[in-house]
Amino acid sequence: MTPFGVGEPGGWLSALPLLVGTGLVLNALRLRHRLSALPRVSPAERAEPLRWAADSREAEGPYGPYAMLTAANAVLSGQARRAALAHAREHDLQVLDLIPADLPVERALDLARHVDPRTYRLDPLALGRGAGFATVVASGLLGRAGVRPGGLEPGEYGAVTVKLRQYAQPCRQGEGYAADLAVVPCHTTPRAPACRGRRAWLGSLGVSPLAALGGSVLSYGLVWLALAADVAWGVLAVAAYCVAPYVTFAGTPLSPRDLHRTALLRLVQTPWNWWRTLYDPLTEWELRQTRLLAKAREGYRDDLAEGLERFFEPRRGDCPWCGARSLATHLVSRDVVQAKPGRFTLDRCEECQHIFQNPQLNEAGLEYYYRDTYDGLGAMTSERLFATQGDSYKARAEMAAAHLSPRMWLDVGAGHGHFCQIARTVMPDTVFDGLDLSQGVREGKQRGWLRRAYRGRFPELVDELAGRYDVVSMFHYLEHTPDPFAELDAAVKILVPGGHLLVELPDPASRSGRLLGRRWGAWMQPQHLHMISMGNLEDALAARGLRVVARERRGAHQRHDLVFSVLTTLTALAPSPSRPWAPPGRTAAARIRRVAGLVLAVPLLAVAAPLDRLVLPLIPGASDAYRVLARKDEG
Repeated sequence: MTPFGVGEPGGWLSALPLLVGTGLVLNALRLRHRLSALPRVSPAERAEPLRWAADSREAEGPYGPYAMLTAANAVLSGQARRAALAHAREHDLQVLDLIPADLPVERALDLARHVDPRTYRLDPLALGRGAGFATVVASGLLGRAGVRPGGLEPGEYGAVTVKLRQYAQPCRQGEGYAADLAVVPCHTTPRAPACRGRRAWLGSLGVSPLAALGGSVLSYGLVWLALAADVAWGVLAVAAYCVAPYVTFAGTPLSPRDLHRTALLRLVQTPWNWWRTLYDPLTEWELRQTRLLAKAREGYRDDLAEGLERFFEPRRGDCPWCGARSLATHLVSRDVVQAKPGRFTLDRCEECQHIFQNPQLNEAGLEYYYRDTYDGLGAMTSERLFATQGDSYKARAEMAAAHLSPRMWLDVGAGHGHFCQIARTVMPDTVFDGLDLSQGVREGKQRGWLRRAYRGRFPELVDELAGRYDVVSMFHYLEHTPDPFAELDAAVKILVPGGHLLVELPDPASRSGRLLGRRWGAWMQPQHLHMISMGNLEDALAARGLRVVARERRGAHQRHDLVFSVLTTLTALAPSPSRPWAPPGRTAAARIRRVAGLVLAVPLLAVAAPLDRLVLPLIPGASDAYRVLARKDEG
């Protein structure tokens, strides 16, 4: 008999306890590696007396006076406060999130899952993270961010934590940004339940509580499945599950106050933690979100009552690119981003192969289907998505830097300015401005990610911007516009002679698009109105006096084809029950379906992510995007 019955009937099922136990220990070691990098705040034996900026101006640091934010029930000794301020001063920080050394296991695991301290300070796009206990902040940054010092409930605290990290400036000394986390030698209130406010805290950080619980439900279920598969060996999987917290926190600055109880009772306590997380009383922040959701639901109900037909232009019989009338249906899709009602058709021109939405959304339709995607209810989700694209943003900047040294750069479709925030690390002498239709571009200026922010439609701002810029960039922008030709005309007009236009677009010739069908992320219905091939784009550039000087296909690959396919399938089969455009009723069934979908999505995403990064880039023709850099010749 082979170990665990491998090779015998049912052998792989018998091997499940070993696989589950090994996976649990490896994951615990991964989290331990993260937590071990947390710096410690050392109590100063002779720390100088201070009063905080909320009371006076005497708590000065390298960025002026400091203030303290705390959770509503947090207690921090004077010695710990002095030590935290000394740490912020010494390490050139504007924002220092303080983590209590005895943070409860569940909250400490949330921290480890969602932040890597080794890269937190270095990443220009890192989302603010902490323990929701206390934060030292430079008063000037608080003013820019519109935050007042004082005690905060969990939801408010999480939203502020994210915002403060976005407003942190580059360090005056050395690399990175003036924001960090550190463990402070103090104690949390033992009477406060570990999961009190956890749902609001996670939600305000942009982490879906249901998604957070999905991973826990999966690992818990696998432990019981391993026990059922082989009772004798399944005990090892149970032991690994209970020992995992010890492995996670051993040798780290954290010593959770409930570590022993959690490890001993983990099989019983974990479902109880799920219950407390989901059914904790609503916080004030959540009540405000509920009111916003109810208001949004009323607006969507009124929109749907008037019918969807009013959101579309008349169907056209000719190609908007070349004028040919030989059209064929390329694919039909539903809303893959938000699961709003409606069906959308992409037609293909048989002459020039241009692919376009037909009938196309009109202005009212674009407003309806974009609403709550990048702003409003979807602002935090999109922020999390853009924060993961740093490598792609850097590759775009490096392509330009290899050919030119621009002085003034305008990013069209800039959003909050995520690309510009990364690009200035590649080209520190370049000034970056941004233009967008949304309010987010002004927020980008407030953060310091953009020097100037222009809000409006690009072709309508040409007279104001003409002849100002060395470089204009359009990254995944043209495909969203009703008239790409008008956008290219505007770019030519505002470029100085010898200036450059850098365009990145999804590649409709991608093999991934053919394999994944309407689940391919780049089709992205209903937002993408035009899918422009590289040849067609280059012809349009040449017709406007722009000469291509560089192009990239493999280097522009986004590396999320399979992940996006999994997520769009999840959205289609198990959409969020809280979406305000959802049909009324059946909430309980929708929640169960959503949790089940999230649990099933976890292993699929675990497989899809490495395939996207390591395997798909090796397949010829699999790149999902391309970049073209073109020069406006003199004269």
